[in-house]
Amino acid sequence: MERHLSLIKTDYQELEKRVFPRFPFGFMIFKEESGNKMVFEVKDISLTGMQLCFKDGTHDYKVGSTISGELHWRAATVKIKAKIQWVREAALGLSFDSSISFEEKMRSFLSFDNIVAHIKPLHNTNITMDLPNNLKYWLKSDGVLDLFVWEHSSQGISRFQVMMMEHFIEWEEGVGLKTGKIITQRDLDTPLSQEDEFIFQIDETVVSDKVEMALGVVRLISEDHLPLDAKEFLIYKLGG
Repeated sequence: MERHLSLIKTDYQELEKRVFPRFPFGFMIFKEESGNKMVFEVKDISLTGMQLCFKDGTHDYKVGSTISGELHWRAATVKIKAKIQWVREAALGLSFDSSISFEEKMRSFLSFDNIVAHIKPLHNTNITMDLPNNLKYWLKSDGVLDLFVWEHSSQGISRFQVMMMEHFIEWEEGVGLKTGKIITQRDLDTPLSQEDEFIFQIDETVVSDKVEMALGVVRLISEDHLPLDAKEFLIYKLGG
């Protein structure tokens, strides 16, 4: 199973720290139009901002400065202007300069149909990866979606997680549904595997809008990527 490192409780919120496998390639990129004219991989993205990373070279980006360019997801493109919120080694955190027309373009860019069209079934790939034990299915749509489905050592689904944009939805046998928000995500490269460490802020009660968002994607996933019995199980546990 994924490494469930710790449960952190404060007076204000409950946080969970987890480690999940990371796919080493992404097809969503951001091309800067001014300044260094760099090309970044989009690590994760939502309607309000995104995290970028680059593999080589140095940079002089500063917190508070603006950056503009074009977001590419194969055939889909969106013009972006954003403010740099944080800088961490080879990663940048951006918040979008928003407007009504920009929000409409981003909602189209990150629509359920577009997300599902870019899904890759990583449990069934020719790329050699060291996957965790009992991980049955792993579907990924670049920086937008990760769907992990775990099984018992004997048979049957024991747990699944949907990480979609900044949202976290999980079902676990004996526990049920819970939802949350991704607070941080960072690389954890080891000699044997590539992993990401996540910190989630867990919602006090299940947020129905997040569950509906997960359902909207799962319903559209083809049987080539997720067998019908597993898909129906997820839909049932999500309340669909």
